[in-house]
Amino acid sequence: MVSPGKAVSVLIDTPVWKDYFRKQEQTFATVNGLMDDGRICCLDLVVAELLQTAKSQKERKVFQDFTRVFPILQEPLAAWQEAAVLSCKLRQKGGPISLRDCYVALMARIHGVLLYTTNKALHRAQEGIGIAFFPERTASR
Repeated sequence: MVSPGKAVSVLIDTPVWKDYFRKQEQTFATVNGLMDDGRICCLDLVVAELLQTAKSQKERKVFQDFTRVFPILQEPLAAWQEAAVLSCKLRQKGGPISLRDCYVALMARIHGVLLYTTNKALHRAQEGIGIAFFPERTASR
């Protein structure tokens, strides 16, 4: 958890990182600001997804360095099972969300960090998941 007075860390989802590396202007500036403030954290899953799409050895090296540069959120025991239960509950309520997305959201919730994602399904299910998003405002639906 984050100590009082310290800015909350931000877990950046894979699609946002892809926009960042495409140098999408707003995303590039925002992520650089978060880096400068030391607010970024990461997941092994996100690093693996980025590595899977690397187009060169240089890109692969950059993605592998994430585990050295950013704190990696540790996976608690049975996290994937808990994500599966969450996915099932959301599907029963009419809002199907992939197991992968539920896992990312669950990890943000467990670690008390903000989630920076462009995933509209996650934004729609925010209340059912119990997470907060970056930027810290209500997501448009």
